[in-house]
Amino acid sequence: MTFALLLVLGQVTALEQLKADESPPKGLECLARYYLGSAVKHDGRWWLSLGKEGELPWESPDGPDLEGAATALSDLFRVPYVTGPITPVEGPEDAEDPGRTRVDGLFKATYGATRREVEERLGRWRFRGVRYPVHERAVAAFDRVSVRIDALLKEKPKLSKFVENIGGTWSWRTIARTKVMSTHAFGIAVDLNVDLSHYWRWVRPRKPLKWKNRFPQEIVDAFEAEGFIWGGRWVHFDTMHFEYRPELLDPSCREGVVTPPARDGGTSDAGTPDSGVR
Repeated sequence: MTFALLLVLGQVTALEQLKADESPPKGLECLARYYLGSAVKHDGRWWLSLGKEGELPWESPDGPDLEGAATALSDLFRVPYVTGPITPVEGPEDAEDPGRTRVDGLFKATYGATRREVEERLGRWRFRGVRYPVHERAVAAFDRVSVRIDALLKEKPKLSKFVENIGGTWSWRTIARTKVMSTHAFGIAVDLNVDLSHYWRWVRPRKPLKWKNRFPQEIVDAFEAEGFIWGGRWVHFDTMHFEYRPELLDPSCREGVVTPPARDGGTSDAGTPDSGVR
């Protein structure tokens, strides 16, 4: 190979690397697509610019804190959310669960920072003949779930019990025993039939923690197909709980994620508005 050709190839490689360095991480691009904000780079670091709300860092040397609040946006992708057949979830009680890490600043900028701001932007989700309050940005996804569930129940009416007497959707509150806002507070979550649910804090004895579930694959598939994650995929299981987190189900979002050192801790988001659980 001639020196001239090697020089050209070296220049091409350098240009490709420069282009890669100037392109935001795929996860950050996804967040800018699914939430508010735009990817920006300065001082050698990538950020999500939220306009007057400031900026959120993509990377940080630290992981989520002990209550599950993230210190950087890349923390959201630390633990991959994996769909597919329902299988028992095993792991230590201090394990991190996919989707349980949240960035309050991202959610508040997108959905509303106060109860009033969120309430003013609530739409209505018609589900099984009842209208429930959900955030206007998520109404279309909730509606698509309704179409899937209605079609499913025509084929398998016996599954209707799982979507009757549901626990609720919007409720302005934090997750029990933490200062982290619940995704219910932003109007992007729903709890299905509480009576048919299992929740890790309800298990007795608590140790060793044993995963339990009664929700069928078809119900889970219907929600996951439209961008909702399921609490039954967690060690700290919450089988009634579904929340709209499309960035965790989009495979293109995982490229370019930097995984910081693991830390202990986490929270669960389970219970009903009046249960005292959260």
